Amino acid sequence: MTDFQYYFHQFPCFSCKKTTVSTDLGWLTPAMKEDVLAQVAAILAQGNVEADFSVNVTCKTKEEAREYLLLNFYGYSEEELADQVEADDEQEVADEIAELLAEGNDVAVFEHEIALQNCTDCDVG
Repeated sequence: MTDFQYYFHQFPCFSCKKTTVSTDLGWLTPAMKEDVLAQVAAILAQGNVEADFSVNVTCKTKEEAREYLLLNFYGYSEEELADQVEADDEQEVADEIAELLAEGNDVAVFEHEIALQNCTDCDVG
């Protein structure tokens, strides 16, 4: 098992931009998290940000890509990754990774969605 953890991070409220709000980052390795935070910081610095946007997550190995996809897109838990992945899901993930790597890539890069949240003051309405 790769070192995946479920992360949250404090970002400014999407509406007022003043209050910080816990934002769901999903399942990432520590290195992925740092890369995602750098990309989000650059996006936020540009302004005119949509509530939902994507950043790139790079998986350096097939195993890391497999776990990333199963955790984030197929909804498996860490415990289920070891021996409870359905054969159809396993095959779909293997096919997607093979397709990415067949394009001549050494690593698999995925779009990772971030959804900025509103603070409780802005959420009342």
